[in-house]
Order: sequence, then C-alpha cells, then structure tokens
Amino acid sequence: MMQHPTSDIFLDYIHGELSPAEDASVYAHIERCEPCRAEYQAEVALGEMLRANAAREERELPSSVKAEIWQRIREAKPSPAGRLAAWLRPALALPVAAALAAAAYFGTTYMSPHGAPAIDASYYLQDHAAMNTTIPFSDRNSVNPVELENAAAVDTQQTAVNVQAASYTADANP
Repeated sequence: MMQHPTSDIFLDYIHGELSPAEDASVYAHIERCEPCRAEYQAEVALGEMLRANAAREERELPSSVKAEIWQRIREAKPSPAGRLAAWLRPALALPVAAALAAAAYFGTTYMSPHGAPAIDASYYLQDHAAMNTTIPFSDRNSVNPVELENAAAVDTQQTAVNVQAASYTADANP
C-alpha cells in the first residue's frame, strides 16, 4: 500500500468488511508503519470503550414517566361487571365455539329429515349392460357382427357379385 489508510478503512478492517486482498494489505501496512498502528489501536480502544460504557450504563425510564404510568394504572380500575366479563370471556368462548362446531358437523348429517339420497346400484349395472350391447365388436355383445351384415344385405335386397378367380404365374428367368 503506497498511502496511509483512512480511518474509514481502519473501521472496515476492524469489522472485517474488507476483501481478503485489502485486508492483507492493511495488515502489512500496520505492521510496518508506527503512526498507522497507533491510529488502529486508538480506533480499537475507542470501540471497546463505547461497548463497555453502553453495557455499564443502565437505561431506565425517568422517574416522572414511571410515576405517571403507575398513576394511570391505578386510576383505570374496571367496574365489577367489566372484571366479571373479562374473567368469563375465555370460560364462555371455548364451550360456545365447541358447541357451534359440533352443531354444524352433526346438524348437516344426522339432523336432516331426508338424509342422504340412496342410490340403487342395480340401476348403474343395467345401464352399463345396455351400453355394452350397443357396441358392435364388444366381447360381451350377444349379436354377431356377421349377423348384422347378413341382416343388412337381406334388408336392402342386395345381390352378391361373383368374381372369377384368375391365376397368374411369373417367369423366374428374365
């Protein structure tokens, strides 16, 4: 380091805020330069003195402020009805909340005059069977697709066209 560090750099060095290269440079300078070492030690001593003073000093409210607070506490006496309400508030709130929750839960399921509608499973089975019979190539279909073809041919009075078989032989030698 060519020039002497400033007091801000010393503070950053003390608090570990410098980069490793700057930290090493300031350390090397403090080791070589007696006036900078003295300034560094003065900064360290000042910080320790401030911490010790802050720890030693007891921070309390001024006595006039404390007296005013206690006076207002003494004057703010609740009425007997207010004391009773404050005492019963948690004792009443919890059971009332539990009763409302139980009524909401049991009221919707057990207090209903009709109850939940019953669903007959046989309806769904019959509907499923009817749907399966309409699928032409299903394994469970009772009607054979060939029968459907024959029925369509008979219904439309179509005649079959005979195609004569033709034989073809190819020469193996070119």
